[in-house]
Amino acid sequence: MSTETKLWRTQTRISQMKFISFLYIFICFLGVFTNLASAQTYEVSDTTIVEIEHILQPLDVTATRYSSSLLDIPVAVDILERSDIQKANLGLSLEESIRNLPGINVHNRNNLSMGDRISIRGLGSRASFGVRGIKIILDGIPLTMADGQSQLNNLDLTSVGRIEVLRGPSSALYGNSAGGVIQIKTEENTKNYFGINPGLIFGSDGFTRLQNKVTAQKGAYAFFLNFNTLWLNGFREHSFSRSTAINSIIKRQLGNNWKVSTVLNYYNAPYHFNPSTLDKRTSLEEPRSARSFVQKQGASKRISQFQGGISVKYQGIDTMGEISLYGIKRSLFNPIPGGIIDLKRRAGGLRSLFTRELLWNKQKLILTSGLDIEYQRDIREEYGNNGIPSGLVGKLRDSEIFQVVSLGEIKLSQEEKVIGLAPFINLSWIIDPKLRITFGSRYDHFLFEVNDNFIGDNSEDSGSRSMREFSPHWGATYRPTESIAIYGNISSSFQTPTTSELSNQSQKVGGFNFDLQPERLKGFEIGIKGVLESPNFQYNLGLFGYKIYNMLQPFQVDDANTDEIFFRNAGKTNNLGVEAKLAWLPKPHIKIEITYTGMKFRFLDYKIRHIENGIEKSFQMEGNTVPGVPPQHLYAGISFNHPGTKTFFELNGQWVASYFANDFNGPPPGTSKPNYYFVNDSYTLFDFRTGFSYKQNRIGTEFFIGVNNLFNKRFNGSIVPNGYGDRFFEPGSGRTWYCGLTVPLNKN
Repeated sequence: MSTETKLWRTQTRISQMKFISFLYIFICFLGVFTNLASAQTYEVSDTTIVEIEHILQPLDVTATRYSSSLLDIPVAVDILERSDIQKANLGLSLEESIRNLPGINVHNRNNLSMGDRISIRGLGSRASFGVRGIKIILDGIPLTMADGQSQLNNLDLTSVGRIEVLRGPSSALYGNSAGGVIQIKTEENTKNYFGINPGLIFGSDGFTRLQNKVTAQKGAYAFFLNFNTLWLNGFREHSFSRSTAINSIIKRQLGNNWKVSTVLNYYNAPYHFNPSTLDKRTSLEEPRSARSFVQKQGASKRISQFQGGISVKYQGIDTMGEISLYGIKRSLFNPIPGGIIDLKRRAGGLRSLFTRELLWNKQKLILTSGLDIEYQRDIREEYGNNGIPSGLVGKLRDSEIFQVVSLGEIKLSQEEKVIGLAPFINLSWIIDPKLRITFGSRYDHFLFEVNDNFIGDNSEDSGSRSMREFSPHWGATYRPTESIAIYGNISSSFQTPTTSELSNQSQKVGGFNFDLQPERLKGFEIGIKGVLESPNFQYNLGLFGYKIYNMLQPFQVDDANTDEIFFRNAGKTNNLGVEAKLAWLPKPHIKIEITYTGMKFRFLDYKIRHIENGIEKSFQMEGNTVPGVPPQHLYAGISFNHPGTKTFFELNGQWVASYFANDFNGPPPGTSKPNYYFVNDSYTLFDFRTGFSYKQNRIGTEFFIGVNNLFNKRFNGSIVPNGYGDRFFEPGSGRTWYCGLTVPLNKN
């Protein structure tokens, strides 16, 4: 055994000991705190009552495309409410809100240019930017495009009122989504008043956010508007960001059964700088740094996006129908190391849904059917990147970089279209109050078309390609008591390559890579979930197993002058996992949560080509772990709300196990670098936040302060699998603090 391997294993053991110590300290703290709190008596506030009801009486879920109780759904589901999402958070990353959910990892890249990398049960960890493998819906409008790529720019976390997460294959309901579904809804004004809520948040690394919410409701009308603008220097060099977002919703009730909703979102980022990745040694010794080549190339993004939609909904006694029409316009100018991407996008679609409850032989049937139509059109141009004049590097104003970065020779000019058409049906058969069986299926037909407009010496690369898939789902729920549900399901799912993945070809040609195949998934899930009313306890435990065929895997070529990522299909992979969540209210004002996720995600059959000692050879990855997926994740948190003084605090910690950064799970053949260069080390982080609120008549005050990474742990929050030059790692921020103040003004 090499010295480097011994060192790496020793570090792993130390990390495991730290994890055990963390659990021990948390349990001791929990016992002492609970005993102290039990000696005090408080008047229970309305907010506390809502939290208790949320645990004891799980709310209805609509992400299943029909309303159903959480305990009746035969899949793993989690719900987050407004206080879970917005309370004393920065609103920079979804990781702030959903870190306490099992089965889902948000790899916070501390890089607004690339965005969060979100994975559910390991699916989505391969995304080079944005979100892959997960369907994301915001106020009825998909943030996931027809090709399966999701952009979260229009997601304004400072105005989110509810998040529902479906974990596991969801193609039977949503099509191009192998990992799951995240449905997000903007907060609503449920009281009949006019309100203004200005706020300011500032903190470490030049973070400043100004925002103002305006809400109104009168009679049949409801209105919501949120404006926020952001400045951020960033933890690392070359990671400055600036953005402005406007989110608005207008709703009108038409009689007792009809409702019309209009959603408008605008997002503008004049610049998001991209510090890119580092090798292991640099990420540990100089985590704030960015490679000089990345800075000379002006790696960054300029984004403008507008989306809007209108929906009409009918709600009767036993019938529900809804139809939505939406459109998206996006502009992206994106210098990257080795190239410049200029993208103009138009997208839209129609979503229709019909649900009917029927009685058959004294049994209840819930029939849900619908049709989704999606459209996407991209005008893509790619150029060489001649970079920034050397004398101007580091001396420009942030917004000036796009005026001085020099476009090189045009490499690609093409029009890309995606059209998706998908009917679906779902039947829920309630045999008796204890037993429910569901069956769903969906047929997706995608047409990918590329028109090569490049004028040069290359050949005509236009073409089209159809991708079709039938996705069935079967599930059952058995409730031995009213508060316990045992469930299971068998599902299949799929994920098409995106237009970016199809157009990025290592051969440097135009058109699409027609050798790249959709990935397909087949799997099962069993679990139990429920509540215990006497100790105010909620729990869920699940086991799952998936086989994935033609999994899309990222790689980079042997070229130091580019960070471009390409994709290839892995033959077959297998993922087995366990998820658990416990939530407990020992006292009305105390909430304790513990979640755990464990996965064994491995290649079953995957051959890749690699050059060893100047000779290209084929290597079998069978038995290796899929890179970029933490095999274990643990979260524990405790929160306290004092109803009398309206103060609160929350302390939480999370442990992420070490995981590999490349397909070889170590040094590639023919290299002698130590093993730990290819491993993202495990880490434990603690966050703390506290604050208070005060209200008198129509004026209120809310103040909070928080510290993330309380003990200044050095860690890498994300990796880019199979990065060239062993540059896999994206350093996480050190200790950061922030505080915020809002002044709600309400008029009846």
